[in-house]
Amino acid sequence: MSIKLDCIRVGMLETNCYMVYDEFRKEAIITDPGDNAAFIEECAKERDVKPVAIFLTHAHADHILALEELRDHYDIPVYLHEADVPMLADGRKNLGGQSISLREKDVQLKGGETLLIGGMRIEVMHTPGHTPGGTCYYFPEANFVLAGDTMFFRSWGRTDFPGGDENALMKSIWEKLLPLPEETTVFPGHDRATDIKSERRMHGYKAES
Repeated sequence: MSIKLDCIRVGMLETNCYMVYDEFRKEAIITDPGDNAAFIEECAKERDVKPVAIFLTHAHADHILALEELRDHYDIPVYLHEADVPMLADGRKNLGGQSISLREKDVQLKGGETLLIGGMRIEVMHTPGHTPGGTCYYFPEANFVLAGDTMFFRSWGRTDFPGGDENALMKSIWEKLLPLPEETTVFPGHDRATDIKSERRMHGYKAES
């Protein structure tokens, strides 16, 4: 498989910023640039890749603090679910005091889209609960999903922030993530990776035969 993923931990909360790229095309997607744009840029140089898009799983401050610097440096579009656009634009709502507006080339997602970027196919899953516009990005050919703060290793995201909804979050996990193939690796927004097989056991989920 030519799709590669590198985890770059950034910021005080050690957010997992992911750089995903096809090792032959060398075009990369940066997901959740939570801080330290210069370090992320250096990581791209070390891998000899060209960032072509920024994906946001949601608009909390610890996932967006390097967004504008990277967007300006590479002149690339940002992808974000439309329900989190107001949060991105309001520093009080995104918990960071930074207000960021989308631009003409940026893309507001609805969920259910299939994207083709840098030679990689990505399925967009709207997974509200942690935030109204929580989004997971599934790479079926590479058998992994970027889950943001929807699912963690043996856990799930907080719902006590503005816009959080515990019932919606559990529905997102049960209806969107747990039905994925059991061999799917889950790369969360913080801490270590997990997989669908073990998370099914933890949740008591049984796939339909």
